[in-house]
Amino acid sequence: MSHDQNNDPLNRPGGNYLPVIVHDGIAYVSGQLPRRGEDLLCVGKVGAEVDLKTAQQAAAFCADLCLAAVSQTVGGDDNIVQVLRIVGYVASAPGFTQQSQVMNGASDRLVERLGDRGRHSRTSVGVAELPRGAPVELDMVVAVRSV
Repeated sequence: MSHDQNNDPLNRPGGNYLPVIVHDGIAYVSGQLPRRGEDLLCVGKVGAEVDLKTAQQAAAFCADLCLAAVSQTVGGDDNIVQVLRIVGYVASAPGFTQQSQVMNGASDRLVERLGDRGRHSRTSVGVAELPRGAPVELDMVVAVRSV
């Protein structure tokens, strides 16, 4: 865990947990919301206030934040061996069933940024609410080189 990340008020977690834990070459990334600093890029439920395209962009941004947290913790993207798994949570309006399409935004971004190292297993889950009214949240498990 980089001390800089923990002391940066924009990256500080909102509770008693760490953004990333690395254990035996596996990085476990805490859930990331689509935010810059304290400001969410969008709010609302997907299928109501947030359309599919905006939700996909938010999921891609969450993937970027997850990668940034891992990269900062392990000393750069070159130390990312493989994204193993992502779990995407989608705040869904009643009847919205395209959670996996929302998470395609995150999956596509990971492959775009890391190539085959970005290919991963995935679960997409529809939920009633997410913190701060966010439309999506993403967590990730990543194999990393020891630093």
